[in-house]
Amino acid sequence: MMTKTNILIADEDKEHVERVKSLLLEQSYEVFCTSDGDQALLILQQNKIDLLITNFQLNLVNGNKLYKLAQAQYQSLPILITTHSTALAEALVASQKGIFGFIAKPVEPKHLTEITRSALTSIKRRNSTDWKSGILSCTNEMEKVLDQAHHVAESNINVIIQGPKGSGKKQLAKAIHAVAANDKKPFIYIDCTNLDEDQLNQQLLNNLNKDTKATIFLDNINKLGTSLQQALLTGLQSCQRAIAAAPHSDSDLRIICSCKSNLEQIMLQGYFDRELFYLLNIITLNIPALRERVEDIPLLARHFLAEHSLKYNRKVRNISPGALHLLAKATWPGNVKELGDVIKQVVIDSNSPVISEKLVAGIICDDSSAMLSFNQARANFERDYLMKVLQVTEGNVTHAARIAERNRTDFYKLLNKHELSPTEFKKKTRRSRSSKVEQKLLG
Repeated sequence: MMTKTNILIADEDKEHVERVKSLLLEQSYEVFCTSDGDQALLILQQNKIDLLITNFQLNLVNGNKLYKLAQAQYQSLPILITTHSTALAEALVASQKGIFGFIAKPVEPKHLTEITRSALTSIKRRNSTDWKSGILSCTNEMEKVLDQAHHVAESNINVIIQGPKGSGKKQLAKAIHAVAANDKKPFIYIDCTNLDEDQLNQQLLNNLNKDTKATIFLDNINKLGTSLQQALLTGLQSCQRAIAAAPHSDSDLRIICSCKSNLEQIMLQGYFDRELFYLLNIITLNIPALRERVEDIPLLARHFLAEHSLKYNRKVRNISPGALHLLAKATWPGNVKELGDVIKQVVIDSNSPVISEKLVAGIICDDSSAMLSFNQARANFERDYLMKVLQVTEGNVTHAARIAERNRTDFYKLLNKHELSPTEFKKKTRRSRSSKVEQKLLG
């Protein structure tokens, strides 16, 4: 008999509680509800609760907030906080307290479903295995990647991991390897940058046979030259034939490749062998850039702080809210690796047990921001929308204004605001049509 997942909702907003309860019941969860902090603690003591949904305002009689006591007594319990605001400052405070995430009021069904599943999956994985201990994240985006990674790790299919520089591709490859690995199955790392034929033969091809037991990680696979791509393809095909010809083969081989950009696009442009691509690309995992998962920055920063404080024997214990705010606003072109390097530097340079805002500002020197202001985000949306409408209507302002549900005068004002000319879109269309006609005449 399958055990139900138990969720406790502790909130004084009765309308919100009924809404969340109804949505969770639709997903077959067992739901407990209360508006009283003491009652919530009693429910936690008497039942196996898998997830707590509460808020910052719910107080106990003695003045201590529920989430503080829940964290102290039930350290593995994931907590979601309901709030009217998901502003950056509040998110940073919450992440410092170890809270999994937010549910904004009024609740949005899709978001509730995703964050609930993510929180439950995260804690289940944490309780059952430490396979992803090298990857820290509290965001839905990374949880989806990790869910995919764990799923594909259960078989020996080949994987391509794509993500920008410093985003953690090697760590994800190691996590996949760790799911079902044992002492007899090594993790072999090969950097394809500047790899020559002798190195390829020595590090990889000579080890490929019907009895191979290994996870081979080919980092920067797109850096392989044409001749080495052919050599790798030939070696892998030969290994496959040997395995197929041996009914009782004990092979346990997985190839994981990484690429900073889209390998399929590189292949389509003619810079990567098509047959090799399809042999390697059974499944593709895409790691988002750090600026796309800002909520992870405080978590990662505190991890690097503890790591480097211990390594360099520094008595640095915390990061000030102002410093965290600067870290969260930076663009991080070097992603997680760059963040780790910055925290290492501030730990070494700090003369205080708390990392200051001034110290971080002097090191990151980042004038841009990963977190756009509301006005910047709205302006970007407007311009992208106008461009799409003009492309669809081939620069016809009357039709474009009708789609946008604006009169022509207002529409022209928007175009002028974003320095867009309908003529440019007409010229592009005509030029495209002319080239097609010329191709037909010449063809």
